[in-house]
Amino acid sequence: MKITLCAEEIIKRCLWDTYVYYVVGSEKEAERMLKENAEIEVSERDALVMGLLKIVETTNLIHRFNTHVTEFLTNKSIKDPKKDGLLIRKKTLDLAIDKFLDKFPDYWEPNSAWVNSLKDLVIYIDEMEVLVEKLEITQIEDKNVVYEFYNSNAVKKLLKFNY
Repeated sequence: MKITLCAEEIIKRCLWDTYVYYVVGSEKEAERMLKENAEIEVSERDALVMGLLKIVETTNLIHRFNTHVTEFLTNKSIKDPKKDGLLIRKKTLDLAIDKFLDKFPDYWEPNSAWVNSLKDLVIYIDEMEVLVEKLEITQIEDKNVVYEFYNSNAVKKLLKFNY
């Protein structure tokens, strides 16, 4: 299968950070590619690794963020050893929320629809970070190290799908 698309299309599908990390390998090379915005041929293997084959382009970035967090919680949560339920490590979740904006590089110049979506996304993520910080923290000690966790279901309840 032959897949061709422009660098900007990869950004619009929220895959830029993954593409740069797994396929390009260099931030400078990625910036050059974006400025040229020429068609890129992506192998089927690379498209599968980046997640390109399961993504639909949308300007609804809040929905994309919510989907990202939900998938992250599904994949990274662990069973609570004391109660029934799932836990997500505080540090891991905080990093995942912060890293989502890396999908949209500073050197990208989006059109007005994307600018508005990005502004809304930044506001939503800032609000989400404040709400997450207010959640109850569960501490678990393992081999003399104390780890902090959030309840995964409590994090999911913070996500607003009706905006």
